[in-house]
Parts: sequence; C-alpha cells; structure tokens
Amino acid sequence: MKRVFSIITATVCSALTLGAFAQVDSTYCQENQTVYLLRYKNESKTKEFTPETINAWRNLFMNCPTQSKNTYIHGVNIYSTLYKKEKDEAKKKQYLDTVMLIYDNRIKYFGEEENYIGRKGADLYMLDPTQYEKAYEYCRKSIDQMGNNAEAKTMVMCLQAAVKKYQNKTMEKTDVIALYQKITDVCNYNISNGTKNGQACEKQMPAIEQLFLSIKPDCSDLIALFEPQFKADPTNPELLTKITDNLSKDCASSDLYMKASVELDKIQPSAQSKRKLGDMYAEKKQISTAMDYYKEAIALETEDSRKAAIYYKMATITSGATSVSYANKALSFNSSLGSAYLVIASKYAESASSCASGAEFPDLERWKVYWVAYDMCMKAKAVDPSIASQANSYAANYKSHFPDVEALFGYNVTEGMSQTVGCWINQTTTAKIK
Repeated sequence: MKRVFSIITATVCSALTLGAFAQVDSTYCQENQTVYLLRYKNESKTKEFTPETINAWRNLFMNCPTQSKNTYIHGVNIYSTLYKKEKDEAKKKQYLDTVMLIYDNRIKYFGEEENYIGRKGADLYMLDPTQYEKAYEYCRKSIDQMGNNAEAKTMVMCLQAAVKKYQNKTMEKTDVIALYQKITDVCNYNISNGTKNGQACEKQMPAIEQLFLSIKPDCSDLIALFEPQFKADPTNPELLTKITDNLSKDCASSDLYMKASVELDKIQPSAQSKRKLGDMYAEKKQISTAMDYYKEAIALETEDSRKAAIYYKMATITSGATSVSYANKALSFNSSLGSAYLVIASKYAESASSCASGAEFPDLERWKVYWVAYDMCMKAKAVDPSIASQANSYAANYKSHFPDVEALFGYNVTEGMSQTVGCWINQTTTAKIK
C-alpha cells in the first residue's frame, strides 16, 4: 500500500511541476469525481484512504483542475493524513510537497491567494514545525492582505512561527509583540461583530495569550512597541485604549502610560478615568494635580460609595484640618467607612504636640488630643468590624500616651469627665487613663 502511495505522490509532483494537464472531456472529469467522492466520504472518517480513491482524486486533480474547489480541500486532507501516518522521512517529504502543490494550484485556478496562502502556511507549520520560517512568511502575507478577515487558524500558526523565530534569534521580541497586537485587534473586531471567524478567535484566545506570555514581554518591550505609535498618533482613542490596557499591569508607573491616560481622558472623560489619573499623580507625589483630578472625578461620579472612596483618597494625601474635612465628606456619603475615622484619628494625633504648644497646661491639652483620637478608633471599628484589628492597634498607640490616675488628678480632672479639645480640632471627649 505504501509503495502505491509513493508512486502516486511522485506522479502528482512530477506532473504538477511540469504543468502537464491533459485535455479531457467533461465526462472523464465527472466520472473520476463521482468515484473519489463516493469513497472519500467514508474514508475521511476512518482516515484510511485506498489507492482507488487516491487514483480517482489524482485523475481529477491532474486533468480537471477547475472541476471543483472541493478537489483541493479533500486533497489537502488526504495527503496531510498520509503524512501524519508515514514513518519514512523521504515519503513524508513527498506527501508534504504534494500538500504545498495542492495549495499552489488551488490559488492558480481559483484565486483567493490572500486567504489560501495563509492556509498553506498554517498547514506547513502544523505538519512540519521545522519549516517555521516559510510558514511565517506565508501566514504573515495572508494576515497583512486579509486584515480583519484573516482566519483564526492562520493567525495562531503565524504567531507560533513568530515565537519560534524569536527563540531562534531571527525575529525581535518587539516584532512578535506587534504581531500579537495585530492578531488580537483582528480577533477583537470579529468577536465584537459576532462573525464566524470571531467564534474561532474566541476559542483560540487562550492559546494566543499563552504564546504572547511565552516570550516574557517586559515593560521596556511594551514601551518600545507603543511609544512610536503614540508619538505618531497621540489622539487616536483606539490606540490610547490599547496602550493603557497593555501597560496597566506592569507599566503603570511609566511616563507613556500616564501620557496616554491623560490624552484618553481628554477624549473620553469619565469619573473612572479622572480618579485613575488622580491616583497616578498622587503616586508621583504631585498632590495639587491629583486633587484637581479627584475633584473632577467627584463632579462626574453618580454613585455615593464611589464618591466616598474618592473623598477618602483625598483625605489620605492631605494634612490637618483639610484631611479631616475630606474624611468627614467621605463619611457623609458612606457612614460605614471606618477607615475614614482612622484617618481622622491619625490627623488628630499628629497635632498633639502643636496643639499643646503654648497652652497653659500643655500635658493636659496633649492628652485631650489623644483621647479624641482614641474615640475615633472606637467609632471606626463600631461602623466597620472588618477593621477592628487595625483600629485596636491605633487605639493602643494613642492609649500609651494617656496619663495615669495620679497625673490626671493633678489637673483636678477625673476619669470620665467631659473635656473640650480646642486648637483646630474643636471636639468634645472624656478624660481617660492608661
């Protein structure tokens, strides 16, 4: 059987190379088509193609090249199957050569090179990954020509070949990343438009992501990819979204990420984008700019809980009375935000020395500040039990500054007595001892 297949393959290759297609009538073509199709239907299920089937297919392929597109589709399946089963390397090469020739003649007689050269490359890589260079060329040509119509299989095989090229130092990492981005753009387009190719892309996205991760792209790789694109088209919303999405995980501190975020916010402003920019500027200690973005975020925000979160953030990056004011605004939108009480407590405690300075009884004034700070810790864990441990830790620190009974008595004050805290705090508390 194998000897017959070998002879058939050699005959096909020789005839196709010379372009020796006989002039035959339609009856001959129809008869061979009928014979091979009847047999192919069952044999394609068992993956056992007989010499009779292959002979009829060969007659049709060699002599009736325009009879049917299915001749080429079935031929690829037949010879790919023979290739996978064959152990002899010389015969495997013949079978693979035949698969390639089938694609060449499909393109010659029915056109659509932009699509079928991609399928040719995909099958070449799947059958013989060692030919990744050729496979990449075929697949990449197809992707570039097909654009959003590029087939999922072609794109996946192209990326696999590109990764192989990178591993063998014939392709730069940034070029692989650029290809990955191009492929994901095509897939996202098809998925969002509900195309058949989109369904295939959706199934292949995990494999595509895994291939991308296999080259271990770092922040510098991503910046090298996107920075020239940003400089060339800094107001393109699709590009800006792409940049911010890709840099958000590992490159959020980069200048490019911030610049792209700022430009995207100008085009598509939202409470979320304003808050994100506020966070970035706060991280860089540019507090004034951060506060401006936070205020803009609050103006656009509609959810009370998110307004509270923004005010809380503002409280954490400011000081003294200003910080306490923002913390209280956060509580006005979310009364169970215990962490806001802890911010207030810390700002009170930070003022203990300055509020006591110049007072008639400095020690007593200092104690008052720590007492009211302690009160805030108790409120914090009362409204939010999840932060009880943190609140207790803060409270223990403040309690360490409390007086003992004797020291307190020296000021004619007893435990539990109401006390007014002056300075900028202006709160009422009760006297406490260690």
